[in-house]
Amino acid sequence: MIRALHVRSTLKALLVALTIVVPLGCSGSSSAAQSEIGPTEISIGEDVRRSLERLVADRLLSGATVIIAHDDRVLVDVTVGYADLERREPLRRDALFRLYSMSKPITSVAIMMLAEQGKLSLHDPAEKYLPELRHVRVYASGRLDDMQTVPLDRPITGEDLLTHNSGIAYHFTGNSPVHQYYRRHGVMRDTPVGRMPGDGPPARSLDELVERIGKAPLLHQPGDGFHYSYSTTVLGAIIERVTGRRLDEALQEMLFTPLGMRDAGFFVTDARLERFTTLYNATADGIEAIERPETSDYRDPDRLLDGGGALVSTAEDYLRFARMLANGGTLEGRRYLSPASVRTMFSPHFRMAGAGAGEMDFGYGFAIGDAVSEAAGSLPAGTVRWSGSGNTYFLIDPQSGMIGLLMTHELVSGAASARSAQFRSVPDRAFVSLDR
Repeated sequence: MIRALHVRSTLKALLVALTIVVPLGCSGSSSAAQSEIGPTEISIGEDVRRSLERLVADRLLSGATVIIAHDDRVLVDVTVGYADLERREPLRRDALFRLYSMSKPITSVAIMMLAEQGKLSLHDPAEKYLPELRHVRVYASGRLDDMQTVPLDRPITGEDLLTHNSGIAYHFTGNSPVHQYYRRHGVMRDTPVGRMPGDGPPARSLDELVERIGKAPLLHQPGDGFHYSYSTTVLGAIIERVTGRRLDEALQEMLFTPLGMRDAGFFVTDARLERFTTLYNATADGIEAIERPETSDYRDPDRLLDGGGALVSTAEDYLRFARMLANGGTLEGRRYLSPASVRTMFSPHFRMAGAGAGEMDFGYGFAIGDAVSEAAGSLPAGTVRWSGSGNTYFLIDPQSGMIGLLMTHELVSGAASARSAQFRSVPDRAFVSLDR
């Protein structure tokens, strides 16, 4: 029974409208056949399916999985469309999706686990673990070729990295002299996200990328503002230095194996290739394939281990991770984080702007809804969410334990950016908007 005292009225409406639930782990393309409902009641699952099928029919989307879950029950479970549209390969329920920035919450949780174990402090200078950052400087004025920089007022800390207040940037989040420096000097990993002709060769390893970040100017002094960035990538490097393990090995041991995330990782092996989706890019009149599974860098065993944007996962794997967070840090009797740490991650620390989602509060790796975001039709107050460039997306209501998840495989930018909101509205409606 859902904790009714904590569920807002819209969530109550959702549970009233749904007449059956399915145990987690169901592998079908949708939930089991629903019981008959009255003519004025709408099945959430059917609404989700119709919405996704329209997007596929209009060639705005190749395929997607949407799941709404609570505790150990799946309330909505719909998969439609294609893993590869041109080849007419149906999207499987166990398809592998590029998480891109939805990797960030996983790496952030791993950092919090190490902090709880006393192996690091969020207030430690990052240079304690990464001497490459010891001499970083801050942009002050000038153009790319005559840039003036100043020393740090204080070192970058782990908390700065968790909240994207470090002053580090992404190469694709602006066109300032700092962003131009990132492009010219290849301060990036090899990814189709935000790449432009003329960019310098990308870093080939995590250590090389951290070294390049250490030589690049910061956008601003640490703590002076939110700017979406390679900060979580740097946290992944800290995990490596603290544990003495490669990031893939550390995450496997800390999270993927104990959580039962059987397919999560940085690589797609031959055995899993048939489940790996083709990556699409939005165009003015539809979508186009830009990366086939067989030629993806996820096939490269030497690829850069970017904890901020390079993981792959199934919907089921990510649902298990989200359930652990929704349960206050536990899953199936095993504790990963204390309730206090989860509350800290879900609590406002800074105001977020410039990440494509409008202004809202930001915790440790998550956007946090408030009255303003809810009134704007965005994130409901009290819920937390994050997403990835391939339009993967999830949200959690920490009070009720409700989880919404969207998995798809399409990059959007420029004039097509509104599609992201269109895609997310499907799980959002299933999550909160049946109070009709």
